Amino acid sequence: MSHPTEDEKNGWSSNPNGYKGGKLRYIILQPSQTIYFEGGTVHFVFRVTEYQTLFLGGHILRWSRVESWMKIVLNQIKFPNTTNEDVRFSAPKYAQTIAKLIVQRKKIGRAEELGGEKAIARFFNIKKEFDRYYGKS
Repeated sequence: MSHPTEDEKNGWSSNPNGYKGGKLRYIILQPSQTIYFEGGTVHFVFRVTEYQTLFLGGHILRWSRVESWMKIVLNQIKFPNTTNEDVRFSAPKYAQTIAKLIVQRKKIGRAEELGGEKAIARFFNIKKEFDRYYGKS
């Protein structure tokens, strides 16, 4: 989904199989081509069965995107049908690890790499909501 609004993201999250809105785009990859999606990009992968296909995926977290990453993780917990992974067990560990890394980064004077003090505060507010969802304080 290309540049979805918050309403479009929320609509898709609450009903991923029945959502009909948003600007959809597609690309047909040729041999040796690569595509990169920012975290939280709504996407689908289809492959042609008569050709061999190698698809590798990974997760990349950029310092400047920790706030949006935390929003994505919280959304995946609230709406488990929005991801093809079961994140219930890994998400709390990732969130705690990232929080510790942010505190360390801030201590050495590198808050700007994380989007600044306001972005850090927003990250921790989202993490508080995440922790409440898990029944932690």
